[in-house]
Amino acid sequence: MIVTIGVVGPAESVGKILSVAEEFPNTKCIPFIYENVRELPALIEQGRLIVDQWLFSGIMNHMYALQHGLVKQEQASFPYLHGSSFFGKLLEIQAKEGRIIRSVSIDYITAEEVQKVVSFYDLTHLHFETIPSCNGDGKKIASLHEERYKNQKTEVAITAMKEVYDRLKESNVPVYRLTPSYMSIKLSIELLIKKAQSKRFENLQMAVIGCQVLNANDNIEKSIFEWKLQDLVVKKHLFTLTQKLNGSFVEIADGLYSIYTTKGEIDEDIESSLLTTIETFKLNDQLDIGFTIGYGQTVLEAEQHVRHGLNQLKADEEPSLLIVKTKKDITQKVRSDYASMLNTTELRTILQERFQMTDSNARDVLRLAFYCQRYNKQEFTADDVAQWFSNTKRNARRILLELQQAGIIEIYDKTQTTPRGRPSNVYRFSDQELLFGKEE
Repeated sequence: MIVTIGVVGPAESVGKILSVAEEFPNTKCIPFIYENVRELPALIEQGRLIVDQWLFSGIMNHMYALQHGLVKQEQASFPYLHGSSFFGKLLEIQAKEGRIIRSVSIDYITAEEVQKVVSFYDLTHLHFETIPSCNGDGKKIASLHEERYKNQKTEVAITAMKEVYDRLKESNVPVYRLTPSYMSIKLSIELLIKKAQSKRFENLQMAVIGCQVLNANDNIEKSIFEWKLQDLVVKKHLFTLTQKLNGSFVEIADGLYSIYTTKGEIDEDIESSLLTTIETFKLNDQLDIGFTIGYGQTVLEAEQHVRHGLNQLKADEEPSLLIVKTKKDITQKVRSDYASMLNTTELRTILQERFQMTDSNARDVLRLAFYCQRYNKQEFTADDVAQWFSNTKRNARRILLELQQAGIIEIYDKTQTTPRGRPSNVYRFSDQELLFGKEE
């Protein structure tokens, strides 16, 4: 099994890491070199599909990637600088200075970490001034180092940042660059290899997605033909999903279905699409369906977890997705867990309070808002609504006219869709914040 690690950082740091990585025969390290940390989003996106784990050159670019959502905590690491890196640099300073240095300013390492190291190795006769991270502001960090030196609180400075190192050099402050040691880099690579292997093993776990129609009894007045047609629509959605998951579809009973796949095929996009499917059927067909994902080491275990989850689903509740890893480890995902999803519950409340709309009258607004967000359209026409609602263009125009008279939508523009005839109205929501929120 070949593990692919993306090595991220400036050229000098990446080069050191790659030289250590040569000792790992079943590991492929790909360099992602940047000059400015703002290049990280494009670099990470470039390697997202081919990299198992990410190794950052230091804490700053690692924190930047986490804070901007470029990588997840479990798929990235960096070589720690305390331990062998820290003591190696202290030894180098003593040798180069030719004397015992008793006071040092240092960034990156916290006061708590320094205190533990000093007390553990009986180095209490050495004085360390720890410099705060200042959110990675190199200019401010360098200024704090220089201030300590000029006030004779320290004899030398130790920094993990190249920018700080260069600034202190220009200011004639004795400074040393703290870089990862050979052992620190090696341990980091070994850790990432184990994490990648563990993740691949986890992704091979069985996963079963259970789907159940929750309000089947409410449809008892429907004819057998109406019920069968609705059943076919549900199956069509599930067949499409099964194809995406490289899975296998099984109909257990009327209104009860299962999709068999592996855990590695299911990600946040799939989870979000399941909630979208629940919303689609609720708004378009007044049909409550529920989904549960069950994981297990065997098919039997995954099936048992799915059944356990399906037994807890109820109609007329906020759409949710139950993820069952064990009977004691159950996670409930709702719309708010996915930033891209429309909060129909909140929108329904706004329509009732601001426009005095009943649930039946609000349904067309909810459907329209749902599809506008789904297709990222702030403007729409009768043609759009007819296609989204599977309705005639005449009915679509009637719905839009009613919503316009209620003050919910307004005419934004005109468009000529055919060579002849009158131009069509282009609509948008009167209050854009109602659907799209405030612009940043």
